[in-house]
Amino acid sequence: MYRHSWSLLLGLLLSQGLSAQAISGVSSRWSDSFVEWEIFIQPEMISGEDEPPEEELYGELKLRWLNVREDWSEWDFELGGRRGTIKQRWKDDPSQWELRTYDGEVVTMRTAWAGDFGEWRVTDNSVTLTFKSRWTNQFDEWLVQDTNRGRFYIYTMRRQDPRDWAIEDELDETVSDPMRLALIFLTIYNASPKL
Repeated sequence: MYRHSWSLLLGLLLSQGLSAQAISGVSSRWSDSFVEWEIFIQPEMISGEDEPPEEELYGELKLRWLNVREDWSEWDFELGGRRGTIKQRWKDDPSQWELRTYDGEVVTMRTAWAGDFGEWRVTDNSVTLTFKSRWTNQFDEWLVQDTNRGRFYIYTMRRQDPRDWAIEDELDETVSDPMRLALIFLTIYNASPKL
């Protein structure tokens, strides 16, 4: 009960517009499936501690129609106490996506070039980021390098194994958690086998 109250309070505070958390990693919930994901943050080290604290679960992302059919066009998420959906704008076009939080924030994701899923434009209409894969033939590393907003680098923990990703999140506070989630989503969606 006591722990749950603190979790609820933290979720409410985060949903009221406090600065975005530095996300440290994302992992598939199951070793043989790419339809449910857990998102982690690295809490800041407290003065006087010898070792950094362990990563904490910060959110999750999963297919909406998990038990009905494997439809990769709709996802549900919870991140830092905020919930919402990620959907393809059109069912047969994976080059355009929309993330919507239940409290009204909207992030759009579009390929920069027709037919090229290695470069994306991600925007919430006040911040726009370009998100690129380092390689054209495999999606193991992705990067935002923005002179005004900072850097967001996501890469697989093991080469060509898209189940576990490390994140170096150095974006500034003008980039919201939903924007960060959009970057994570594009990475895992494009790198995951869809069998």
